[in-house]
Amino acid sequence: MEMRSLTRCLRSRPTSLLYKQQPGLLATQFMNRSSIRGYASKPSGPTKAQTPTATQAPSDFDEILSKLNINNRESAAEGSLRNRPSEDPLSLSRAVGMSAETENYRTPVRRVELKLGPTLGRQVHVEPEKGTDLASALRILQSTCTANKVRYQANGQKFHIRRGQVRKNLRMERWRKLFKFSFQKTVSRIEKMRAQGW
Repeated sequence: MEMRSLTRCLRSRPTSLLYKQQPGLLATQFMNRSSIRGYASKPSGPTKAQTPTATQAPSDFDEILSKLNINNRESAAEGSLRNRPSEDPLSLSRAVGMSAETENYRTPVRRVELKLGPTLGRQVHVEPEKGTDLASALRILQSTCTANKVRYQANGQKFHIRRGQVRKNLRMERWRKLFKFSFQKTVSRIEKMRAQGW
């Protein structure tokens, strides 16, 4: 049924359905054309021209479409919307849009399972069905503890150190890291320059 309504909208020649749904619009168009040509003295002309089109037999194109209509799935809302005379000219396109929104044409919504569980501490779950046995879980835990510098923090928290000494220790540690980084970069640059012949 959706294909039939789409093809009726796209046709260049209006069908009997279009005449039934939009009598007011066609009458005003006919009156405008007749007034331009100088036949405004006959107001009963549009109604006389409209009456045979309302009782016009369905064309060959409509018969072919009715024969090709394999799935007769029409809801009651679509039938009442189609039979109701529309007052605004865009109602036919709205009806087509509403009929196209069926369950057959809707894409299924893909649900993504989000892993939002909290990571408590440094726990590693042993799940043999997922390939995480006890040995691999211990290796993962060891690498996590090494990356987080757990042993270094434990040694630093064994004894109380006053606040001023903590600041001095941090400054010395940062200076050593910066000196090591800059010294290695300088040595590599010197070796590169020697290889170039300096």
